[in-house]
Amino acid sequence: MRWVILMMIFALSVLNYADKSVLGLAAEPIMGQLNLNYDQFGLVGSSFFAAYSIGSIILGTLTYRFNTKNLLIIIASGWTVSLLSAYFVENLTGLIIIRIVLGFFEGGTYGLCVAHIAKWFSNETRGSAYAIMTSGTTFGTYLAAPILVFLIGSVGWQHTFAVLGLASLIWAVIFCFFKSQPKEPIQEQIATLPSTQEAQFKDIIKIMLNPYVLSVMVTGFVSMWVNTWVLTWAPTYLTKIVGLDAHVMSIVFAGMGIAGTIFAIFIGKYTDILFRQNKSLIKSYDKVLTTVLITGAVAYGVTTVVENLILSVIFLAIGLIMNTCLLPLGTTIKTLIVPKNLIGSISGISLSITSMAGIIGPYITGYLITLAGDDIRSGFNSGVLIVVALYIFSAVIILLTRKRKTAFTKNEKAVTPVLVEAAE
Repeated sequence: MRWVILMMIFALSVLNYADKSVLGLAAEPIMGQLNLNYDQFGLVGSSFFAAYSIGSIILGTLTYRFNTKNLLIIIASGWTVSLLSAYFVENLTGLIIIRIVLGFFEGGTYGLCVAHIAKWFSNETRGSAYAIMTSGTTFGTYLAAPILVFLIGSVGWQHTFAVLGLASLIWAVIFCFFKSQPKEPIQEQIATLPSTQEAQFKDIIKIMLNPYVLSVMVTGFVSMWVNTWVLTWAPTYLTKIVGLDAHVMSIVFAGMGIAGTIFAIFIGKYTDILFRQNKSLIKSYDKVLTTVLITGAVAYGVTTVVENLILSVIFLAIGLIMNTCLLPLGTTIKTLIVPKNLIGSISGISLSITSMAGIIGPYITGYLITLAGDDIRSGFNSGVLIVVALYIFSAVIILLTRKRKTAFTKNEKAVTPVLVEAAE
């Protein structure tokens, strides 16, 4: 049953990111129909993630008291309302409103999915589980691109939005028939991890201020920054800068998604094996995470200096493939170092903080492109160099805090974070 549940969560992740990516894929017809410039379109992307941040806090913290299954059904229904409302959009304000509504309900998705999967999978298998879950984001962002581009070109962006809304409604109806949690509690082989303990809700801040937890959140910020760049600007970058036409762009996009998905699942399985062997986050998840960050930084950096079409696509693909690994790796680490009853809440709150990347990222890129004037390539490259800097910064702080692990002990008054050395 747990694998069926995982496939349903995977499907929800696909829809989640298809809903996000459709805006970028429909950028040109939307901007043309509503008479928007780059700054205004960037504002639409930023408004989505502003609501996303709020929704992640409100809906994520509800997991402390309410059933995650029911909450997931509610958010999927909220997507339907927002997406079907595309038929009523006639100007910039209307577009911003429906994206705000969608952003609010999608903001809770990550925290709810993380908490729901934690009920069904043990600590030693979560790397693979979260890699599969988050690969749905890759499918939704990249592999859905050819279908969405075809629909946008054939029936228009408003009908395409509505199709996604109906798909969300169908998912919500089907999920009603699944169990909320396993009949028997899952058995943990490593019982000393914080994720096997429970904590008090009032001590969330103490947990989140731990240096190692903060470093994982920074990685989430970087991943979100790149994800929003991909969702808002990557299709335009591939067509206007790299020189691909819309059809070829959608195929290349899909190819990147396939490669990213395969690689992320492989890395998830690999880190699970390492963790079971050495019982050390440093020798498993941390080691792989820093390697991914450094590789991604190099790839993005090279992208800004090569002008050959094939090389541009290859190095951008390497960077984006590395980015597909950041979210599952960070998510798994977080679920291992956070008390199990607070996983959903802390995931939701941390996502609201990392979502600041989604609020400022699209607008900053749009501003840099506008500032560059006729030299659009220079504007886009400036945005990519910001990504390089973020990757390097994230790798450095992971290396600096990786030996400061979190452990929590529950007593009558508080949950006190204790810094301990990782098992060697």
